[in-house]
Amino acid sequence: MKPNPAETKVRQRMEAGVLSRDGFLGDDSRPLADIVADDEAVLAAAGVTAQRVGEVLQEIFAAAEAGLETQVTLFGGAVKARVIEGMGRTPCPFACGVRNRKGELTIEFGPHRLVLTPLSVHMVREHGFFQGRGSRYRLEPALAVELLHACQPPREACAST
Repeated sequence: MKPNPAETKVRQRMEAGVLSRDGFLGDDSRPLADIVADDEAVLAAAGVTAQRVGEVLQEIFAAAEAGLETQVTLFGGAVKARVIEGMGRTPCPFACGVRNRKGELTIEFGPHRLVLTPLSVHMVREHGFFQGRGSRYRLEPALAVELLHACQPPREACAST
């Protein structure tokens, strides 16, 4: 199916060197709608939405940002996060008017280490976009599901009577 003109413009803004040095697509040649739909399918299979992932990422980002570039421990020690701020702002390629500060959010949980940007958090939450395969800041949806599980309080065993 041929992409609509609005999607074509968004995809052009996502190319390397347009809004950011590395762009948002990596080496992913799939149509933008397919990238989003494929990632959404992974989340749906786990009973999760991109908005929920984005909310948790925003919570982690806010706590890490308050840590003033030092590592913070969250969710009972299950997650560690740190924000390193950069200078300038990057506009959202979806042209929604958001211009996020530059910087990197590092999240560690279990054996995993994620590196995202403030704009990554916004794009997941508001646009369901986890970036293209091979992108420097891509968040694999399956890994996002694992992160959500790490952020859940432990379930206590039911007391037997």
